Amino acid sequence: MDSSLYSSSSPSTFKQLKVAVVGGGIGGLSAAVSLRRTGHIVMIFERRSFDVEVGASLSAAANGIQWLLEWGIDISIMRSVALDKFVAVKNCFIRGSVVRYVKIPADAVFYRKDMHQGLLHTAISEEGKGVPCKIVTDHRSYTGTVTFKNGRSVTADIIVGAGGIRLFQVCVRKEIGIIPCIQPAPRTCYRCHVSAEDVRRLGLAEYSLEPAIQFWGGFAGENGRSKYYKVVLTPCSDGDIVAFYCFLPSEETNHHTEAFEFKEVSPEEILQGSFKELDSGCVDFLKNSFERMPWRMYLHEPYEYWHKAKACLLGGAAHPMMPHQSQGACQAIEDAAALGIIFSDKYGFTNDVEAGLALYEKIRRERATRIQDASSRAMEDLNERIGFTNVDPNDPTAAGDKLTHNEMNEYKMHDQSLSRSALTVSLRRLKVVVRAPQTFCCLS
Repeated sequence: MDSSLYSSSSPSTFKQLKVAVVGGGIGGLSAAVSLRRTGHIVMIFERRSFDVEVGASLSAAANGIQWLLEWGIDISIMRSVALDKFVAVKNCFIRGSVVRYVKIPADAVFYRKDMHQGLLHTAISEEGKGVPCKIVTDHRSYTGTVTFKNGRSVTADIIVGAGGIRLFQVCVRKEIGIIPCIQPAPRTCYRCHVSAEDVRRLGLAEYSLEPAIQFWGGFAGENGRSKYYKVVLTPCSDGDIVAFYCFLPSEETNHHTEAFEFKEVSPEEILQGSFKELDSGCVDFLKNSFERMPWRMYLHEPYEYWHKAKACLLGGAAHPMMPHQSQGACQAIEDAAALGIIFSDKYGFTNDVEAGLALYEKIRRERATRIQDASSRAMEDLNERIGFTNVDPNDPTAAGDKLTHNEMNEYKMHDQSLSRSALTVSLRRLKVVVRAPQTFCCLS
């Protein structure tokens, strides 16, 4: 075991832990920054180099942004765009009467590459609180004990599985014991981008530069068009890029598998089926776009548990969800924040890692699973989308069981971390046991 990769000192009441984060995406880097700020030694293992990060927009509500600020990250380096509204256009694709217009509080849109670079810079920078994290690339995990296919093994006090849904191919089955139940989603997507410079130079629809998330379609339309046809449009990267997502029924796409090495598709491939009904301005967008990449989607049954012994799951590895609530990144950030709080010097869990991970699961799993379920519901009904559910901001019960901005943004993580006496009681109920591998299956 290559224990020389870590060095640590251990104060009498706070034990500095060696943390191995498997996966260097948004969730993995967030966990690294959170645990670095708490005082731990963190190594991040990534199967690829970071110069192949996927370009896409990421919406982040205040429940995610607050942790970036608490970790001392300079948000300006992430080049976000502050949003002020959601707009739903009439369910024919022609831009005309607006059927929904909702003011939204404190949301922002990031270009994924910008957010990733900001987190990576913070994780490894010599500046800021904590020991800079170490990055090891070209390591593909072979087992969840952080043994890699190149034969290298690393010991750690905590193993954080943060490799997204693909983590299941390697770590989870052998270390955590979960066999996920996965079904192809009935809706899939093409991610596309247009430069703001081209929008202005070519006279494309300038409303695309507005600080808004715009929804076109999403309901059953004329000529029997499926409700799964939807276009989502938003600016990102300091307004230099307009990102848009073309959703459609899965059976009408040429892509039925997902892998890291997708090739860019032609506009003609996307402009098939009912997308031929698109407004001419949106067609012009598509024809002048770049990074037109297919995005295959899958529905995952919630997992009964997230941790075993000293290993835990985080972000998409713990609660893979559809993108229709724009909460995937925020929930990964919240997971990372919970680990940082629990393994801080405020509590004694650095001397009882398994109990700390049990508390992490207790705090996070119910909320994340609720959002995971709501994300699937919003695929079937756009009225389930956060923002459109805020019927009356003065009456939090008006939305029924639907998610609202209040529920997302007023979540107080520190309040969830309880007092020491309450923790003592809780942990008696959370007696950690080693779980045997378990198979989950779907109901037919």
